[in-house]
Amino acid sequence: MVTTKVDKMGRTVIPSYIRKILDLKEGDRVEWCVEEGKVVVRKKLPIDKDAIKKRFNELKKKAPDCFTEEEVEDKWALEEWALAKLGL
Repeated sequence: MVTTKVDKMGRTVIPSYIRKILDLKEGDRVEWCVEEGKVVVRKKLPIDKDAIKKRFNELKKKAPDCFTEEEVEDKWALEEWALAKLGL
């Protein structure tokens, strides 16, 4: 176990052996959380936006018809009608 200080701005140094274990490099992001009274620091992995878009499109093809753009448009038309009916 290594002890580090927290400076007046709340910063501290991540010990080198922990940086090596987590493969942390300058500019990498880390996540901080408290679990059962202990601080946990995790390396924040970059988001692969292309993989997310690909998976979204795969799921969109499998989605039932109730998730179509037409229904979204119908919802807005219904809302406009309701507002007009109320005189708003």
